[in-house]
Amino acid sequence: MKLIKKGKVKDIYKTEKENLIFHFTDRVSAFDVIMGDTIPYKGKVLCDFAIFWFNSLKIKNHFIKRIDKDKILIRELPVFPIECIIRGYVYGSLYSRIKTGNYTNLPNELITCINNNEFVIGSKLPRLIFDPTTKSDEHDIPITEEQAVGHGLVNENEIKKIKFHSLDLYNQMDEITKQSNFILADVKFEFGKDPLSNDIVLVDSLGPDEYRLWDLDKYRPGILQDSFDKQILRDWLVKTGFKKTIDDYSKQCKKPTPPPLPTKIVKKISDRYIEAFERITNTTFNKNDY
Repeated sequence: MKLIKKGKVKDIYKTEKENLIFHFTDRVSAFDVIMGDTIPYKGKVLCDFAIFWFNSLKIKNHFIKRIDKDKILIRELPVFPIECIIRGYVYGSLYSRIKTGNYTNLPNELITCINNNEFVIGSKLPRLIFDPTTKSDEHDIPITEEQAVGHGLVNENEIKKIKFHSLDLYNQMDEITKQSNFILADVKFEFGKDPLSNDIVLVDSLGPDEYRLWDLDKYRPGILQDSFDKQILRDWLVKTGFKKTIDDYSKQCKKPTPPPLPTKIVKKISDRYIEAFERITNTTFNKNDY
């Protein structure tokens, strides 16, 4: 077993049989900066979530089996170098882009609503938006479907299929999460291609690091939402001014040393990940085998 990639929150190993092992760690990142503190149980929650979604969603995937509390064995497949984001609400980086006038991938009717000041943070979009980005360990950049094809990241047929699957998977996940009184605000998918069948395959993983979850009972447009994902960390970094520090360093192509996280923030993130898992899967999270 050979370590081939140490990601922001996940380590990837190559096996002798040409498969891969995903190790879900307790590391946490925000705004492309890895925090110095870890989140208890996070790795196992993400592993449990990944298996749940692979088993629940109607699409081929690369999952083979679980091999440890925080590790899964997967098929190694060619992966498309784009991240496929589906957005149902104005939030996060989409809200920031709108505030700065960057309307990449926004439909004309939404731009008209924005120009008429008909949207606030947390507003529900008139329809789902397919909002792909480049895939980078440093910083992902929004791109249009035409740019993805023009840059050779995918061909026209592949982008159509990827978009179709992304929208379909969002709707499948939305049906499941709403049964637990959650709003699925947005979600990021990654896809590969099976070289034997040419089928589009769901790869990577799905958990609170890949989507935003809000409690339906507490949802109010125009305010920061009560999150069940790492938005808790992002909001704290903004509030403390560290997000501005990150932006200042990025202008020099550097990353700052992260601040220590308050115990209450660490605990809140851990508790929210576990609560989201238990509500969505209708099971009890097992801490004993951690």
